[in-house]
Amino acid sequence: MSFLTPFYLLGALALAIPIILHLLHDRPKNKQAFSSLMFLDKTKPPVERKRRPTHLLLLLLRCLTLLLLAFVFARPFVTVDDPADAARRDRQWVTVLLDRSASMQRGDLWQQAKAKVQTALGQLGPGDRFTLIAYDDSTASLAEVKSWLGNASEAEVNTQLERLAKPGFGGSNLGQALVFVGEAIQEAEPEADEQPLARREIIVISDMQKGSHLDAVQGYEWPTGIRVTLEQIGDDDQGNAGIEQVASRMPWATAGAAPSFRISNSANGISDELEFLAHTTAGETLSQKVHVPPGRSRVVELPGEWVGKSVERLAIQGDTAEFDNQFHFAQSRQQTVRIVYIGEDKPNDAEGSLFYLASAFQQSSTLDFQVEAISGKSTGSLPEADLFVIGDAVDDPLAQALGQAIEGGATALMVVQSSSQASNLGQWLGADGVVVRDIASSDYALLEELKLDHEILKVFGDARFSDFTNLHFWKHRELQNLPDEGIDVLARFDSGQPAWVVARDGRLLVMASGWTPADSQLALSTKFIPLLYSILQPVLDGKTQSRQFVVGREVDVTRFNNGQGGGVTVIPPGDGAVAISVDTIFRPTAPGLYTVKGNGWSETFAVNLTAAESRTEPIVMEQFKKIGLPMSTPAAAPLAVESAKKTETHRREYWQWALAAVLLFVTLETVLAAKGSRTAEPAMT
Repeated sequence: MSFLTPFYLLGALALAIPIILHLLHDRPKNKQAFSSLMFLDKTKPPVERKRRPTHLLLLLLRCLTLLLLAFVFARPFVTVDDPADAARRDRQWVTVLLDRSASMQRGDLWQQAKAKVQTALGQLGPGDRFTLIAYDDSTASLAEVKSWLGNASEAEVNTQLERLAKPGFGGSNLGQALVFVGEAIQEAEPEADEQPLARREIIVISDMQKGSHLDAVQGYEWPTGIRVTLEQIGDDDQGNAGIEQVASRMPWATAGAAPSFRISNSANGISDELEFLAHTTAGETLSQKVHVPPGRSRVVELPGEWVGKSVERLAIQGDTAEFDNQFHFAQSRQQTVRIVYIGEDKPNDAEGSLFYLASAFQQSSTLDFQVEAISGKSTGSLPEADLFVIGDAVDDPLAQALGQAIEGGATALMVVQSSSQASNLGQWLGADGVVVRDIASSDYALLEELKLDHEILKVFGDARFSDFTNLHFWKHRELQNLPDEGIDVLARFDSGQPAWVVARDGRLLVMASGWTPADSQLALSTKFIPLLYSILQPVLDGKTQSRQFVVGREVDVTRFNNGQGGGVTVIPPGDGAVAISVDTIFRPTAPGLYTVKGNGWSETFAVNLTAAESRTEPIVMEQFKKIGLPMSTPAAAPLAVESAKKTETHRREYWQWALAAVLLFVTLETVLAAKGSRTAEPAMT
């Protein structure tokens, strides 16, 4: 039971008035001295014992009257769920999207979110439909009530909500969750005996941080008749700092570099002085101060002495939110990349192709490039290599072995520098009559018609790197009678002749000109090194398999066992963790260092939060309108107002009955008081 005006309950204090009067009435009167009683007739005194019950009943009636008067003015009511109302009222479908991403671990955001859910439940009336869905980078339905039954339904929802004890570690994909719910509501078919839904609403309860992905909503045709209410929590944000590893997009520019990390400080950060920590496997903690102004970021390179101490966990200190201050680190192991040059060049000859080839590849913490040379006239076996570079004509049986290697999946780069290479080119292309002709010209040739969308040339797709007009070719060859099928021309000379050709499904690249200064400007240009790395990219992808992953993203465990799956177990972080049997794909749910084991081998990989979760600044609400989200008006209507209106409609008041009881008690009190006064009159003799 509740009261509309509970202040009037203070009127119950008036109960003291009849009680005090009753006590004063029963107090003995003062005795009066009298001279003699011998001449007075004896009379029987009133029996006080008979009058006492009447006095107590009057007291009770008067107290009850005052108590009920206070009760009437307080206007008591009881909220009821009348099943009969369901047939008379408009039904609604309320869907709550509850953010359970990692950023919701800050402060008391989770408690605030659950309180918002309870407020949303207060909107519901008999027969309403309710759905509770939790989301991060995926969505999960927690509760579904097709016909609201008041307290029973609320208890069912709360049970499911309590099972979700706390937020997880996934990223926030609000756009995906909205599309998921929108399609589910649109596709739902009402039951034959159900009342139609007059209103459909999605209530989003989230911190609405900028790291939330909204891409899925952009361009999505939102279903009509569904409004969205955004309930943002945590508007008193104190700022946040985050840490993430920086992966170089240009491996040729990171020779010998230690791993780098970006430390970001939000615009509303309370401090610009952060501490960068490294925890080693030996239990040692190393630290250094890092100055990061609010709204800025800074890239910090891991010092060499730290790497040498087997760092397994990095951290930052100095901000208010700690959920993203840890970064687990699994250092990649250095892999060997073997490049075999086939030709007569000498390694130290600055005029030869081998010299520039060997100079192009730099050692790094993850890659060890080894360049060796063999003669095209060699009679020995073809060595194993990740890349074959052919600079001269190749005699049999080496040519046959090289053709078989290309057929088997090896990568080869053929630099056509003389007409004697025509036979090899025809053999590896599977075409007869291929001719290589030297072009004699006093001028230079240029490249045109470059296919910058091809995988090899995609590295030059940016407008800043796509200009090849300064790349001059002093000498080049004309490739004649090339097959019509199975080849792809990546670039042509300005004469229209093929300059760079790809064949054998990308495994054989043919250049119709050399890269030495005598032939062209290629080796001395900014295009040379990126081009070689791009040709090797499929090999490098396999060699530089990162051991850093993100919570919620799939991990192909076969990458740790040369592509072989089956019989693999993954041990999550933490003491007493139970090993999980995995065939190929594993999806981590928490950050930390994981161990994957197979038959005779073991590897470690790290899992961290997605970097977007560190962007805790709230989204500007105008952004939701720009992407076409049908928000309710006002944008975030308080749920308490809606709840109050609904409670007003579905309550049962009892003040009228209390007022009737007051009138009854007043009547009884009057009758009893009159009777008691007659009884109290003295009898005369």
